[in-house]
Amino acid sequence: MMKTVLLTTVLALSLTLGGCGEEPERIVSAETTDGRWELTLEARKNLLRPGEKLAVRVTLESLVGQPTETFRDTIDFLSNAGSVTPARLVFTFIGSQDTTYRRWLGDRWRNPPPYTGEGNTTLFGDWVTYTMAGKGTQANESRQGEISALFRDLEAVLKIRIIED
Repeated sequence: MMKTVLLTTVLALSLTLGGCGEEPERIVSAETTDGRWELTLEARKNLLRPGEKLAVRVTLESLVGQPTETFRDTIDFLSNAGSVTPARLVFTFIGSQDTTYRRWLGDRWRNPPPYTGEGNTTLFGDWVTYTMAGKGTQANESRQGEISALFRDLEAVLKIRIIED
């Protein structure tokens, strides 16, 4: 009898928890297929009411160190159940062979300083703002918003649960 009650309780608890759905992550990352870059989206919370805004930190990191050549690129954003501002981030990574970089270092170009803070040449970070659509919009029927960050061959997707009052 006790075994049956315990089994019934465990089964009921499993069904209850299984129906709740999985909470979205607050931090998501994706890596390019060549393993050279990692893109991360980070938010302080993963749920919003209709019309609310959420600041999202976007970080792109070179996993292989400082690039040899300076280059400029973009991270584009798509969303559903809301909008992202700005829709694109433009960044520049300074290459180790760049003459401007060498001029900045002067005679010390053979022993460059560690890459931290503003002079960081292996990490780019900035903020975007996601604004959840208002009540009654068709996109809110899914009860989940998404921000997709696109860089080269990767996509990082941050999911945001929509909560109603």
